[in-house]
Amino acid sequence: MSNTTIRELSAARASKIGRCEFDDMVTGFYATDATILPSGATTIQGIDAIREFWRAAPDHGLVSLTIESETTEVSGDIGFEVGRFNRTLRPRHGAPFQENGKFIVVYRRQETGVWRAIAEMFNTNSR
Repeated sequence: MSNTTIRELSAARASKIGRCEFDDMVTGFYATDATILPSGATTIQGIDAIREFWRAAPDHGLVSLTIESETTEVSGDIGFEVGRFNRTLRPRHGAPFQENGKFIVVYRRQETGVWRAIAEMFNTNSR
């Protein structure tokens, strides 16, 4: 894996999220045993739980999400990415608003040779 591969995985993920293709995004991005640690929520483990988390994102007000990779590094079978995001949320009662934050994703080469995210953490900046 190279830094370019990480950036390509991240860009494909962002594109699929933007088109609400959550099932395809999850399958192509996360390992089956992945864990995500979202801001303000409990830890989510396993690809099925992660898929449900993303499927529910529009119901929780997600309108759009942009992801920008800032740092990537690869060593052997492990890589990581640090970046920032901007999302638009629309609460059930109220006007849409922008929220900025940061994230880290850890990648691992799978037995099949493909790279998948095994851990992700994201949280918002102070308003």
